Amino acid sequence: MPGEPTVVQDDLLVKTGRLPPRGGGLPLGLALGVTISVLIGLLLGGLTALQLHREERKENEARQGLLAESLAPLAAEIERASSLDEIKRQLLSGAHAEITRGHTDFSLILSDGDDRVVGSALSGFTTSPPQDSLQARIPVRSTVLAKGRGTLSAWQGDSDFVAETIARRRAAWLEIGATILAIIVVVQLAIYFLVTRPLNRLLTSIQKVEMGYPAKPPRDDIARELRWLAWRFYRMSTTLTNGARLLIAAHRRAIQASKTPPDTGIDPKLFDPLELDRPGPSADLQILQHYLRNRCALLEESHPGNPHARDIALEIWKYDAVEAEKLGEMELCARIENAALKVLDPHAFDRVQRALDSLVDARAEWCASTEGIIKSGLAADGVPLIAFQQRTKHTAGVWRKMQERGLLLEEVQDLLAFRIVVPTQDSCYLALNTVHRLFEPEPFRFKDYIADPKANGYQSLHTSVRTSEGLVFEVQIRTIDMHRAAEEGSAAHWRYRSRKPIRA
Repeated sequence: MPGEPTVVQDDLLVKTGRLPPRGGGLPLGLALGVTISVLIGLLLGGLTALQLHREERKENEARQGLLAESLAPLAAEIERASSLDEIKRQLLSGAHAEITRGHTDFSLILSDGDDRVVGSALSGFTTSPPQDSLQARIPVRSTVLAKGRGTLSAWQGDSDFVAETIARRRAAWLEIGATILAIIVVVQLAIYFLVTRPLNRLLTSIQKVEMGYPAKPPRDDIARELRWLAWRFYRMSTTLTNGARLLIAAHRRAIQASKTPPDTGIDPKLFDPLELDRPGPSADLQILQHYLRNRCALLEESHPGNPHARDIALEIWKYDAVEAEKLGEMELCARIENAALKVLDPHAFDRVQRALDSLVDARAEWCASTEGIIKSGLAADGVPLIAFQQRTKHTAGVWRKMQERGLLLEEVQDLLAFRIVVPTQDSCYLALNTVHRLFEPEPFRFKDYIADPKANGYQSLHTSVRTSEGLVFEVQIRTIDMHRAAEEGSAAHWRYRSRKPIRA
């Protein structure tokens, strides 16, 4: 397959402890500094160029207006002239007056109504204004001109203004360059103290964890997000260390337990050792069960777009499902949750349901085969077995776990799960050793709630294992007393759910 060489190369890098090739990338601090500085430089440069262009245009328009105003007296004299010769003399006189004022490159041209030049006073050889010169045009009216009208045009060199504009632009760009340089220095310092240095400390802590040294709690002189990230790494390293310690202790206990014959401690006269101490079918209990079934049927017939149905679904999701689980009606609880989720979020329900349908159809035979493998392994290792249960997580249960832990559907590893009930704690560890012998354990997913019970008293061994085909599934191992406490005692799941509702 195309992706296999990369995976092999990555595995080799992990095993040897070497970092992957860095390529041509920049360090994070430098990349941030350069990117921010370039963006600010482009912004400042664009704004400055726009402002300079506006100022130059306004100043040029003002100078053209002044030049046009200076032509007004000459235009009035031309309009009073009685012949073309007089007009030409006035043009020469007007040009001479401007040259006397210091405008040595001043030129004048008078055109009639047919755009023919009837008189001019040129300072050079060109008869049309250069593109970079200061120009002005005003209309004139005279009976000696064709069609009784004409245009008086004037221009003069603008080299001084152009030189001044270039100098102004150069000064502005020098200021921008100095500003950008100052921004680069300030940004790099800020990034170093706020990002680069804390990240280097975090990477150092992670490297120590990789070498087997415990990570130290983060210091308080870093940003909140980085401090949170450092604490997460610290917690992860602590959790992994404790998990490895518990896993080793569990297998040591299994070795010790295997040296003595197992004591089941089960009265053979008991018909069903897993039978829970729930009250008998009283009238009140039957009424409640009937009520829950009616509510479930009502919800299953409801349409997702009905606002009233959504209100009912929210209430049933929060309360009725917990009551059904409290009564031990697990199938009814699953039906209620599925019906509620189908109304509250039909798209999520359909997406998860399709995935589970394909999984169950494809794994039904696999579940039976795996159950046989585990039972045979327990018998071969001499582990007494009280009960063996299997289940596929229902649709709403999968969705709820995704919401609680922020998981994707493919990340939920207990879609398929098995439960092994044995007589004693020693048998729990013996069964764990058998499961880990048969399948590859996932170290991150091992929980020893027997040695380290939950706050509500829940006890059990939880382990996730992987088959040779790559399928991950969960196995729970507990004693009869642990099972009863988890089903109806202080560690019952419905008590946990009642304290931590998940909004749909």
